[in-house]
Amino acid sequence: MRQFSYGVAVGTLPIRRLGPGDGDVVARLAGREPRTALLDDPSTIFVAAFDRDEPVGFAFGYVLDRRHGEERMLFVYEVDVGERYRRRGIARRLLRELFRLAAEAGAGERFVLTEPDNEAANALYASLGGRPSTVVMVEWPPER
Repeated sequence: MRQFSYGVAVGTLPIRRLGPGDGDVVARLAGREPRTALLDDPSTIFVAAFDRDEPVGFAFGYVLDRRHGEERMLFVYEVDVGERYRRRGIARRLLRELFRLAAEAGAGERFVLTEPDNEAANALYASLGGRPSTVVMVEWPPER
């Protein structure tokens, strides 16, 4: 995530859902070329926190339809807060808003993938009631 040079958050930073037309916000948050078409997809939920007009953190995920169990679930894909804004509860607030919006979309169950040694992420997820799972993730390389 790109770092910003001004502004020290005081009080509660506003958080809002991004949508079509907010590609410039995603671009300002990105550390590399962003794909903003995901903002047009109603199954994508992308929220950002702002200090004045500058985005300082974000969380996004996908509401996935399921063939069994609960009809829908939220896959939390990414969470990031600018270094100067960390350890102020912003990531927790972003995830709570993501969870709220996902619940409105019918997704009660939620999950995220992270590394066991990512202490900051694991502490964040635990602070919101998340519990580690014993599920093994399997990856396939793209076919060429």
